[in-house]
Amino acid sequence: MPEFDGRVALVTGGGKGIGRAISLELARRGADVAINYRADADAAAETAEEIRGLGRRTLLVPADITDADAAEAMVTAVRAGLGPVGLLVNNAAYTRLMPPDELGLRAWRRIFAANVDAAFQITWLVKEDMREHGGGAVVNISSTSSLKPDPATIAYGASKAALNAFTASAALALVGDGIRINAVAPGFTRTPRVATVDPATQAAMLAGVPMGRLAEAGEIAAVVVFLLSEQASYVTGQVVSVAGGS
Repeated sequence: MPEFDGRVALVTGGGKGIGRAISLELARRGADVAINYRADADAAAETAEEIRGLGRRTLLVPADITDADAAEAMVTAVRAGLGPVGLLVNNAAYTRLMPPDELGLRAWRRIFAANVDAAFQITWLVKEDMREHGGGAVVNISSTSSLKPDPATIAYGASKAALNAFTASAALALVGDGIRINAVAPGFTRTPRVATVDPATQAAMLAGVPMGRLAEAGEIAAVVVFLLSEQASYVTGQVVSVAGGS
């Protein structure tokens, strides 16, 4: 029997890039997967079709997770459509690269709303499902930007560092309920967004990666799914860097 057979997973930003790879790997392991997306309905629909092809149930739940009411309605829709959430991946994120002098409070708040506030709210909503059903697992998608300073990513790096702190403290708060919470900090990963980065910038970024290449989305997904699984039953409150040695 697949390890996640019959369990319901919610993946925010689950229709493309790293989120898509996570959604598909969860389905391969037997989970029914709710795919949240904000804008790219076609990509989410393609991912959902692949999940159905794997013999698993899926549900598309479009929502802007920075809208508290929309996020709550999303979780309610998942419960109604698939069942209580036992596995959560807070993957959706927002970033903008900009010179420090161009960073203002509006951009700062938008980045924190997507990367920290939404992860907190959704985790706190689904923890009730997990409590009632004997536990669960959460993985927050952080970034290596949370671990090393970069003046071009002041707000993004700070938001992901805050997400790391939330991960560690929430893990301690919920450990008695059988809920494990960890984070994965990917490095430079081959995704549709990265494909738009010019070759010179890619080369400069890869110069700091000892393995000398981009991560594949599936490599990130493998670590995420491991942390969600019972193979990681004694792991909680950790931030795992998946960054080719950087």
